Amino acid sequence: MNQKISEIDEQIAQLIASLPSDSLLQQAKTPAQIEEWHKARQTQILLAECWKSKWLVKDYYPLEAAVKRQEISQRKAELMNCCVNEYKARWELCEVAEKYVKKLHIELQNTSYVGLFPGASAHSSYKFFRQASLREYPFQSAYDLFAETLKEDVDSSFSVCLEPYYEVPMKKWRQVGKEYTQLLARSKLDGTYPELKKVEEQRLKTNLVWHKVGFSWIGMVMWTCQMEAKNDPLLRKQLVVYNKSLWEARSFRSVS
Repeated sequence: MNQKISEIDEQIAQLIASLPSDSLLQQAKTPAQIEEWHKARQTQILLAECWKSKWLVKDYYPLEAAVKRQEISQRKAELMNCCVNEYKARWELCEVAEKYVKKLHIELQNTSYVGLFPGASAHSSYKFFRQASLREYPFQSAYDLFAETLKEDVDSSFSVCLEPYYEVPMKKWRQVGKEYTQLLARSKLDGTYPELKKVEEQRLKTNLVWHKVGFSWIGMVMWTCQMEAKNDPLLRKQLVVYNKSLWEARSFRSVS
């Protein structure tokens, strides 16, 4: 294995195992919140071991061992395997996409970003890109961008436990997963998604609990890729791979 690739894979394994962030444990006030943080961290540690088994260590099977010890179910092991595959595809997508994300970010700062997304897209883009347009691009490398997307995902999943109670019917979340899986299945050969009809967009927003959704760097990556994929064969290839990894993970969740 190329030494540089090996070093990056080890760095990513350490990143995976370091989440959710330690700062979130400090915010946990109740025994239930503290317990949930430790459960989430143990899951991430096992995901990091799974990452190592795939790309760093030969003849190492941590998920199978955890199933034998009855620490996790076979279904969870399969879901974790899908999750690690998605992490890998995300990293490889960020490697190619980061230069375009940086370019778009500069454009957002220097121009009217609403003008970059004409028509119906302008209104939807406001919620996501205003935050990005107000600060300098924060990353020095593709790895930094990837790391932030991963941190956002894991930390936000846990942070729900720290919020005051609000009702989000599970039926809505299941429906979001189903709709997103269908959207991925409808993606074109170049990895881009079909434009949603008004009724589809509104239904997705309702089920997402739209007022809770804000800017995310993985959202920025995906939006950028949708615009640039047709002009870059390597980006197009990696976007297709990433969409497939997402589809597999989402499909597995929907039947779990």
